Amino acid sequence: MVTLDNFKEVDPSFFVITSPEDTPAVKTLCTLDCLQDHGVIFIKNKKYYRKLLELFKNKAPSPRIGVVFQKSFFSEINIREEADLFQQVSFYATVASVDLAMSYFSKLFFDESNKMANDLVDGRKIGTAHVHPASSLAEDVFLGEGVTVAANVTIHSGCVILSHSRIGENTVLYPNVVIYRNVTIGRDCRIHANTTIGSDGYGYNYYRGEHLKVWHLGGVQIEDSVEIGSNTSIDQGTFSPTTIGRGTKIDNQVHLAHNCKIGKGVLITGQAGFGGSVTLGDYVAMGGCANFAPGVHVGDYAQIGGMAGVTSDVPEKAVYGGHPARPLSEWLRTVAAVRKFSLKDKGKRSDPQI
Repeated sequence: MVTLDNFKEVDPSFFVITSPEDTPAVKTLCTLDCLQDHGVIFIKNKKYYRKLLELFKNKAPSPRIGVVFQKSFFSEINIREEADLFQQVSFYATVASVDLAMSYFSKLFFDESNKMANDLVDGRKIGTAHVHPASSLAEDVFLGEGVTVAANVTIHSGCVILSHSRIGENTVLYPNVVIYRNVTIGRDCRIHANTTIGSDGYGYNYYRGEHLKVWHLGGVQIEDSVEIGSNTSIDQGTFSPTTIGRGTKIDNQVHLAHNCKIGKGVLITGQAGFGGSVTLGDYVAMGGCANFAPGVHVGDYAQIGGMAGVTSDVPEKAVYGGHPARPLSEWLRTVAAVRKFSLKDKGKRSDPQI
């Protein structure tokens, strides 16, 4: 486990405001939508602080967590007003920069996880990987430490499954699929060739001429009956998992960034791209090359036109298109008006003399 003293070593600005008699060990970093006992969350502005207070009020009992505040924001609030709620917190502290602390602290947990995983020797050789006898694996498949493969799974040539990942019954992995650590794939899934699931999200914090990496720990959770096309990349969550709901179908060459939450029965077509923390409700459908900005929320049963650029939330059952995406009828009227204006008086103008 990582201790508060370790936090202080990597970030001298770390200052514990509470004074626990016994310095608590920390098991992991976590997020507000996935609190874990003995985890630590980061709060740097009112948006996240309000969400934390709501969780304290509505969740009983709450997991015991530590809270790390951005120092500049902490000076703006009166935590004594919420003293009863904060009795649920194991400790709280401040740092000069939450963003930098995320880079520093996540590296500690990444290094800790490396000590508990072996992805250099096949787990079947050291007795930690478990494959159901009814499954079929090609000769050159690699399984990391603690991997579990359920019954009637087929894994084709060249696949790599890193430590502590799990593959559900009747799932098929086609050639050269790569599954990173801590990925769970449900029953009856089909993952097509050259797809990667669980790679790190694109997270960096700039400081003094260097882009400091945020080390990803969240993994990926894929529910039953999901199909994923070839050459698709699905990033793991930062501190909580990227999730894909039951029955979702993903086309070829799609990118899903860290912490995306995809509902059930969603249709994602080729070359669609998703920034971090995008949420798609159930049964959303889209055309090819649609793109979604980080943090966008799309409601259930919404439809997104091909090549749309979704930069803001989309309501339930709405039909959107264009860039920036807006209601389809509005966008079509805009396109027609622009075209009409551009053709206005066409024929009355003569070509310039050369």
